[in-house]
Amino acid sequence: MNARAPLRKSTQVFAVHEIPLECDVYDAEDYPNDGIVFLYFHPGGLVCGSRIAVPPWLVQVCHQRKWPLVSASYRLLPQVNGDGLLDDARAAYEFARSLGGQTERRVIVGGGSAGFFLATIIVHHLTPKPAALLSITGIPTFRHRFFNSSVLIPPDPVDEMDVETYMVEPVSVGRSPYDPLAIFYVDSLLPDGSKNPDFSSAGRQPPPNNDQDQNRGLLYDYWLYENAFITMVDSVDLGFDWAADEHQKTKLKEWPVTIFIQGSSDLDVSPDVCADVASALGPEKAIYCEAPGQDHLFEAHKFLEDHLIDEAGQDCMDAVRKAVAELDKVVASN
Repeated sequence: MNARAPLRKSTQVFAVHEIPLECDVYDAEDYPNDGIVFLYFHPGGLVCGSRIAVPPWLVQVCHQRKWPLVSASYRLLPQVNGDGLLDDARAAYEFARSLGGQTERRVIVGGGSAGFFLATIIVHHLTPKPAALLSITGIPTFRHRFFNSSVLIPPDPVDEMDVETYMVEPVSVGRSPYDPLAIFYVDSLLPDGSKNPDFSSAGRQPPPNNDQDQNRGLLYDYWLYENAFITMVDSVDLGFDWAADEHQKTKLKEWPVTIFIQGSSDLDVSPDVCADVASALGPEKAIYCEAPGQDHLFEAHKFLEDHLIDEAGQDCMDAVRKAVAELDKVVASN
């Protein structure tokens, strides 16, 4: 077997209306300059999170296939609205398509939780369309009844006084991962993309400038209960009711195959959100991979070699591995 070049990480800048945004690019010296690129948007409810939080298994998938992985920053609500998110998604998409000096690279777009919303608005509003979409317990739309039912996640509603400071602060990107254990380190992988058995993150300090107030995430709970998300993203969130319209057959035909990884016991985002969107898109455009009994972002710390055994003895990481196999089929067929 030929030796593989080790994974590396570089931080690069792309611009939105002359506003610099950063992204982390994971690649290696032996990657081709004209292959597929994976563009990833981090979780955080559109109100927090950081690009440095990337699932290890996803980095493995990309490295083993020699796909550069671009983990992009984006500006947060409420300092920007849906149009601002689309601007950031467009700039990140154009950056990924032209990575390495190429202008026509195929791009798979994925996201964790609300980061996946940026993937769907790319398809709604931009051309050319991505090669595929990958939802990781994602939010494809805020036009679902879950976001209009005054859902209460904490025991009591979040008081406006607890979040008002975040509503008036300057425009910012996510700078603090939702979970310090979700920070990805390149030396956690061996050059061949397998898990490094000698790696430990114990004692490591997070990268600099990742000190955002963790309580900013309360905005998600607050706006979910207030049914306020759609008022902020209404201009770009087209929902999926159109998929049943006979006059929208062309749009449905052009929609890329979308693969959903979903825990059946997700409390932060009802599994019905992705299940209903998958049903609307139909079996030719949607593949739903369910992990029984698992909560939101259940796979966030996992490597492909890891197991997540439920009470029935089933390995819930099989949902991730199934999604990867389906993604390979999609790529091979395009």
